[in-house]
Amino acid sequence: MAQTVPGDGLASDGAAGTSAKERRSSLFAPSPAAAGAQSSPIVNPVPGITASALPAPAINTTPNAAETVLQGAAQRAIDTVDAVALERAGMVDWSRTRTRISEEFRLVQRQILRSAFGPGAEPGFSNLLLVTSARPGEGKSFMSTNLAGSIARQGDHHVLLMDADSKRDSICYSLGLAQSRGLLDLAANPKLDPAPMIVKTPIERLSILPIGRERERSAELFSTKEMSRLIQSLGRRYADRLLILDAPPCLSTSDPAVLSQVVGQIMFVVEAERTQRDEIEASLDLIQACPTITLVLNKQQISSRYTFGAYSSYYSS
Repeated sequence: MAQTVPGDGLASDGAAGTSAKERRSSLFAPSPAAAGAQSSPIVNPVPGITASALPAPAINTTPNAAETVLQGAAQRAIDTVDAVALERAGMVDWSRTRTRISEEFRLVQRQILRSAFGPGAEPGFSNLLLVTSARPGEGKSFMSTNLAGSIARQGDHHVLLMDADSKRDSICYSLGLAQSRGLLDLAANPKLDPAPMIVKTPIERLSILPIGRERERSAELFSTKEMSRLIQSLGRRYADRLLILDAPPCLSTSDPAVLSQVVGQIMFVVEAERTQRDEIEASLDLIQACPTITLVLNKQQISSRYTFGAYSSYYSS
């Protein structure tokens, strides 16, 4: 499953004379089909990078649903979202505590929280986590939403989920927050206070900062020093929280590359059987400024019973 490897990111593997090409080649393991294995394949870790695997989510992200939510939320200021909205955004049922997916998320969140709040963590930096992928549709928003929900329900830390993706089917559209002020408005006007823009959820320790209304200027705003200053300021202001930024895919915009310079951690989502090796390598090159990168293999189909959740009926009895 997941394994933590200490290191300083992608820049060095700790061995003199090892080339970037050699380091990248260590990211990939033979598929289970080729090896005759039944367990979930993972991406081999290199220094500063960890790997995990999660099953395919069942999420409704159709354009029609997003448009319906957008029309219903037009021109409304929303200060809270309900459980239905969270489910629409892809939140799984966390009341079933011993499912395989819940156990997988617990393993991932332990590594994230250790880096964010453990020994050597830097407040205002280590608690900033960027979630991205190579291409659209790999499940990064599913990962962002459910990692936030899992950590918040655990009860030890508050989580601020920040929508940093301006596309029309981002988290905020599913939550009905498409017309709410948020991150882009704060970058456009530094005098604004972020506190009134933060939206509450039914999960006590989980709150959301929408992307904002200045989406037409997103390319401009994300490339400014003001955006970097804003992210760092939010990290320091909410140093007791884990701030999760759901960002666009690396090969779609330059936003992840810019944000990688100001966050302490990145979760990079890889879709099983779809994402190509060269896409992963190109994406990692763009975000290598971040010192800690976690690779998560998503949508992996596993038929073996010997996985997390195999004893779910036992725990629930």
